[in-house]
Amino acid sequence: MDEYPRHQIPGTFDSVASDSVHWNDGFYFTLGDEATGTTLFAAIRLYPNTDVIDGFACVTVDGKQHNLRWSRRLRPRIDDIAVGPLSLTIVEPLQKLHLTCSDNPHAISFDLIWQGLHEPYLEDRIVRYSGGRKVYDRTNFDQCCDVTGTITVAGRTFTVTPDTWVGVRDHSWGLGRTGGGSSAAIAPDTSRDPRRGFAMRQWTMIRMPDRVMFWQFHLQADGSFEPLETVVIPRDENQPAWSYVDASAEATRVDGLPRATSTRVSFTRPDGTVDRFELVPVGAPVYLQGGGYHDGFADRQGRGVFRGDDHGEGEVWDVTHPVDVGDPQGWFRQRPDAWAENFATCTNLDDPADRGFGHLECVLAP
Repeated sequence: MDEYPRHQIPGTFDSVASDSVHWNDGFYFTLGDEATGTTLFAAIRLYPNTDVIDGFACVTVDGKQHNLRWSRRLRPRIDDIAVGPLSLTIVEPLQKLHLTCSDNPHAISFDLIWQGLHEPYLEDRIVRYSGGRKVYDRTNFDQCCDVTGTITVAGRTFTVTPDTWVGVRDHSWGLGRTGGGSSAAIAPDTSRDPRRGFAMRQWTMIRMPDRVMFWQFHLQADGSFEPLETVVIPRDENQPAWSYVDASAEATRVDGLPRATSTRVSFTRPDGTVDRFELVPVGAPVYLQGGGYHDGFADRQGRGVFRGDDHGEGEVWDVTHPVDVGDPQGWFRQRPDAWAENFATCTNLDDPADRGFGHLECVLAP
């Protein structure tokens, strides 16, 4: 790209406009099987200002979460979207990607082709300040995918086909909490963005028979939604995408814990028609600390931190309990909201034949 007259900063194309260690750019993949409840969450992410690329794969099957995390120095191999056994090939930009994980000591491997079902959806850009300091400035695009290939975990191989498996991918970049570690030199926050407090958070992308539905919201304690973003993308590319204009939501908790056995959401169309859906998780939850989020990695420093030219680690957790994770190594620390992610069925309560499956991130306040 440096050959083209499109530079935006006084530097080469491998530089970024911000010098923040929290600037990052990368790919996030989630895949679930309605038949077995097996899920794969994986990512590869670049941190230009810490000179790190890292990645992870978390596979949950039969109540066990198998984790693999890897990191390396980013440069001079900045053009290789690969770290340890993880590798991504962009076969056809915005349409077709090839994600692989070769054999490694942590017994997770896969070879998967991700074929987009629609043009990626560009989420609203989010900018947040805290105490006058910009702390978040992020752009994401999302895509529901048909996925084919194989996943092997602990000697068991799954054949992935679109019959029962659904894939969702995200590409995001900017300033965020995804990595870069923390810095003791920065004064602690003195204010809080009210949008970060919520009674329920959802980030959802569902493959329905004739469309893909995406929504994200923070349901506040007073019943308001801040923010609320939705889109309905018809599978027929000749039909335009459209958005709902209002929503309501409720969740059924597990024994009063911050985990839902089901959620019901109602969305209002522009013409006033209300669509009601029930979402029911399938399989065990996935805790993204296993991939390095929320101060993950065994050293508790989180993603985007330099750990040497080539560093790998992993473990297996017991996730059969709704919120208590069995970690033999003892480094996992549960968040008060028990943040985890699932795949789930989605049923239209007014037309049960209108039924889909996809990624459900549902976080409840403790």
